[in-house]
Formats: sequence, structure tokens, C-alpha cells
Amino acid sequence: MKYQLSMITVILVILISFSAGVLISNNLSNVMEEPDWFDIEVDSENGVNSYSLVEIDEGDNNEEQVVTEILHNFKFISVNPAGIISWDFGDGNSAVGINVNHSYSEPGTYRVRATSIDVDRIQSSAIWVKVDLKAFVESDNMECECAPTAKDTIVDITPLTKGNEIRGFVRAQHDGSSESCSLRNPFQECHLRIIIQTTDNGEVISNNIIYDENFRSDELIVDFELLDLMLEDGQGVQIRLETDQLRDWHKPFTEWIMPAPPNES
Repeated sequence: MKYQLSMITVILVILISFSAGVLISNNLSNVMEEPDWFDIEVDSENGVNSYSLVEIDEGDNNEEQVVTEILHNFKFISVNPAGIISWDFGDGNSAVGINVNHSYSEPGTYRVRATSIDVDRIQSSAIWVKVDLKAFVESDNMECECAPTAKDTIVDITPLTKGNEIRGFVRAQHDGSSESCSLRNPFQECHLRIIIQTTDNGEVISNNIIYDENFRSDELIVDFELLDLMLEDGQGVQIRLETDQLRDWHKPFTEWIMPAPPNES
């Protein structure tokens, strides 16, 4: 009987030791798998802000403008955080938290830096994110100016504070009570002049005519590409559309994209 009890005791000790060994081994494995460094991630390194402006015709030359802006929302995540996590988004804004969201009001390339502060140490990590801008403007029909041109309209391009490139196109669509451009006789063809203008505090300082022709289609598309703008403070870009024929009715649609500049590092 004593022999049986001794055997049972030995078996129990072995089982307990084995279980403890497995538990210690699992705990050590978990400790080894847990990183002891701090890092940050983002759900997407590239984002696109969208801007749209629609002019609503109210029967006069003073149209109502409806503007819609949608900013891309970045989701930043801290990896193995400890203590307080502070964030610097590279645009003058900051936040505190393990995981944070942020949107940029202007296109550009931004360096995001997060710092982890606890009683033992201070760690930091940084990543880059890029924000492009895609814009769309639906203008009302070109209105009568009568001098020096028959009709015109102006499309304002959002001023650049970062980057120096704009790429896009202007689409002019016949829209009016007169006969369409495709039905005109050779002496009454539709006409359009497209001018890229640089402004300084609202005053035009340069003109670049990219299209000035007659045409016989109800829709005209003209691409434009502006590179190495190097605008200074107070300067901007606008597109002026003109026609020399009073009877022409053109409704302009303008789309463009401002790509973010490369990293400055």
C-alpha cells in the first residue's frame, strides 16, 4: 500500500513539474515574441483630397457657388506602445494617443513622428505620408462681357503652398439656344480661347494662351500641364476662357490634380 502511494506521489510530482515546465516555456516564448521596440504604421501612405465647385445659374451673372471639400483621413497606429504617445503630423498639428486619425488641408508630403515616453525610456519613430489634390469645377455658361471679348469666364485654381505642378484639362460643352457647333457653317464656327494666367495678389501678371481656334464639335477638350511654377507668396493661377462670338454658349468643366512633391529628406 505504501509502495502504491509512493508511486502515485512520484507520478503527481512528474506531472506537476511537466505542467510547470510547459507553462514556463510558453511564458518565455511569449516574452521572446513580444517586441521591445516602438514603431508606427499608417493604413495608407498615399491619400487624395477632393475639391469641387459648382456654379448654379440664377439667371444673372452672379451665380451661387457650391463648394465641397473632402479631406483624406489617415489612421496612424502605434506598435508596442508604452506610456504616453505623442504625435507630430508635420503640418503644425499634434495629438496624444495610442492610435490617432489626422487629415491634411493642403496637398504635400509630410513627415509624421511619434514619441513613446514611459518611466524607463523614450523612443520615437517616423514615417512619410503623401497627399494629392484632385479638383473639379463646373462653371456656368460663359457670360457676356461685350468688351474686349464677347463672352468669358474665369476658373480659379487653388493656390499652391507646397509643390509646383498642376495637370488637368478643360472641357467646353455647347449649351445654349443657338445652333450647335457641329451644325455651323464655315463662317460661323464656334470659337474658344483658353489662357493660363498667373496672378499676384489678384492682379494678372502673365498670360499663356494654350488654345485659340475655331471648331465644329459640340464638345472640346484641351489638356494642360503646368510644371516648375515656383509661385511666391500671394501668387496664384487661374484659367480664363474667352470667345469672340456673342452667339456662342459654352459650359466649361475643368479638372486638375496637384501631385504632392517628393520627400525633402
